[in-house]
Amino acid sequence: MDILIIAGIVLIIVFVVLILKKRGNKKINYKDRIKLESILENEEFIKKDGDSATKNPASDSTNVLQPTVDIQDDTIIKVTDKSIKYYNKGVALVKGEKYEESIPYLNEAIRLNSSEGITYYYRGIAKSKLNLFRDAIDDFTDAMLRQIKVVDAFFQRGYARLKIEDNENALLDFTHYISIEKNNPEAFYHKGILENGEKNYQIAINDFSNAVILNPNHGSAYFERGMTKQITGDISGCCKDLKTAFDKGYLEAYHYMKKFCDK
Repeated sequence: MDILIIAGIVLIIVFVVLILKKRGNKKINYKDRIKLESILENEEFIKKDGDSATKNPASDSTNVLQPTVDIQDDTIIKVTDKSIKYYNKGVALVKGEKYEESIPYLNEAIRLNSSEGITYYYRGIAKSKLNLFRDAIDDFTDAMLRQIKVVDAFFQRGYARLKIEDNENALLDFTHYISIEKNNPEAFYHKGILENGEKNYQIAINDFSNAVILNPNHGSAYFERGMTKQITGDISGCCKDLKTAFDKGYLEAYHYMKKFCDK
């Protein structure tokens, strides 16, 4: 009788162990299935982006910089956005002065997310550096339309407009830029050139003066101020500025010193 009882207990224990083991296997299989589904979803995502990846080297994640931007700033692409890897790579190339290489990455970032003004801004910088000024103007305009907070877009668009001789609109851009940012000597210098072209000579002289205050070694600004003073009849001031320009390395001033000052 005791043997039968013991045998029965052993059978019960074996039965319980088998049940628990079976349940445990189901639990593991469930986790494996979830993991497998996740892998399949990732493969499906890769297939969806496969076409763009074959056309653009930015699809190689090993070449992509990790996002280092403040994602709370609404002018910056959110980290959750799929365009971020292309944006980061494109911006890194722009900052590394590899402008032509940067454009395909920025193009792809814009294709994936066309609402971020900052991407248009950096693409505009690249195009401007490549002398594609009209395309750059379009990008800077698109950046502004998307409420970008980078005021430099006005300066950059003004410069591009100046290069294609759209002087009226270039002057508007530099004027707006200076109303916000007053510490860029180049903005005052370029605005002075444009004001001079409009025969606003005193305004031009003031702009060149601001340029040399911000950058005392700006030989071009001294030269342009001197030439503008000559137009207004201030020969003494003209000669003084031309000499300073020459001393700062602006050698062309020597010719005009001989013309206006050696009398």
